[in-house]
Amino acid sequence: MSRPPVPSRPVATAAFQGVTLLFFTGCAAWLVRESRELGGRPGMMALGVAVASGGLALVALGALVGLLRSGRLLALRSRAEMGTYALVLATMGVLALVGLRLLSSEGRPALATFCLGVAGWLAGVGLHAVPALFLGPTGFMDSLGRRTPFSRLEWFSFQRERGELPRVRLQAGQGTRLLLAARLASADEDVVRAALAGAGVSVRKR
Repeated sequence: MSRPPVPSRPVATAAFQGVTLLFFTGCAAWLVRESRELGGRPGMMALGVAVASGGLALVALGALVGLLRSGRLLALRSRAEMGTYALVLATMGVLALVGLRLLSSEGRPALATFCLGVAGWLAGVGLHAVPALFLGPTGFMDSLGRRTPFSRLEWFSFQRERGELPRVRLQAGQGTRLLLAARLASADEDVVRAALAGAGVSVRKR
């Protein structure tokens, strides 16, 4: 029987966001330079992708700041939906193929590197290669730095999934609004339930 997770600093996720920040910042600068070299329509396309790369860098910066300021958190063993895994893997495959083609035949290394980088970023975020959901003393935080404080929640519920892998679905919200939905390992149910109940969040009756 595995030991329950203990609160610690989210080092792996923070490191992932730090690498993401550096990578997409560098990609944005490289794409701007490539757009000037290409000119015309290809150059405008490269410039648009540079803006997208800068946006991903800003997302990573916000997540990194939030994770570093959060202190010690409990990493929950969250898992994506099976359909999400299939969608992410398909998207990663397409991006990898496009990136390799651009790298080998199109002579656009900056755009190719961006495509391959997005595929790697999706592996971390979409496939939960790094911890994607954390439990803190005042609420939840995901790997992108988004917070769901206990103070906004009025109810929560757990539903066990059928199948070989022990999973539970957590839902929490306010009134009729669903504010948090996660698919967790069954081993995390007790600690999450205790934290929510301790914060005064009520169990939702079916």
